[in-house]
Amino acid sequence: MTITCPHCQAETEHKVIDHINIDRNPELRAKVQDLSCFRVTCPNCGETVLAVHPCLYHDMSNQFMVWLWPEENKAPHAQFDPLAGYTLRLVDSLNAFREKINILERGLDDRTVEIMKLLLFMQLNRDLDVVELLFHELDEQTMDFRFVAVLSDGAEQYAAMPGTVYQRLNEDVKNYLYTPGGDFTRIDMAWARDALELLHELG
Repeated sequence: MTITCPHCQAETEHKVIDHINIDRNPELRAKVQDLSCFRVTCPNCGETVLAVHPCLYHDMSNQFMVWLWPEENKAPHAQFDPLAGYTLRLVDSLNAFREKINILERGLDDRTVEIMKLLLFMQLNRDLDVVELLFHELDEQTMDFRFVAVLSDGAEQYAAMPGTVYQRLNEDVKNYLYTPGGDFTRIDMAWARDALELLHELG
C-alpha cells in the first residue's frame, strides 16, 4: 500500500494487515482496539503514520465479520457464499470499526444499540454539541449500557442507558425490522433514524 507521510510528504510502500481472523491470531484484537495495527513508521522522517485502509475482521467463535471500507468507491460484494448465522457489517471509520467489534463480540444486536445511540444523541444534544457517540461497554453488574460522547471541542463525556431500554427496543427490532443477510450491511445512526421512523409508524 502506498502511504503519503503527512509530515514529510514522502510516498512509501508499506505492507498492511487487510484481513484479521481473530480466532487464529487473537493477539490482533488488542492491536485493533489501540490502533497499533494501523500505524506505520515513515522510513524517510521516522514519524508514525496512521494508515486507514480496507480491513476485514473475522470472528469465527462469535460468527461475525466487520469490513472496514474507508474508500469513497462502493465496497465490493462479499466474495464467498453467505454464511448461515453470520452477521456481516460494513463500516467506514476506525472508531466505527472498533465499536462494531466491541458490540458484536458481546452477542448484542447492533441494530438495537444504534437506535439506543440515536435516542441518547438526541437527548444529549439538547445541552451539548455532540459530534460522535460510541458504545463503550456493558456493565455486567448493573446491566447499564455505557457510551462515550465526543464533543465538538474534543472533550469526551460518558453517559449511560439502562439495560431495560435495550430489552424493550430489541423486542421491536426482532419483531418488526428485517435486515437482509448474505452480504455486508451498513448499520449506523443513519440506519437507526430510518428504523426509528418505521417503528413509530408501526406504533
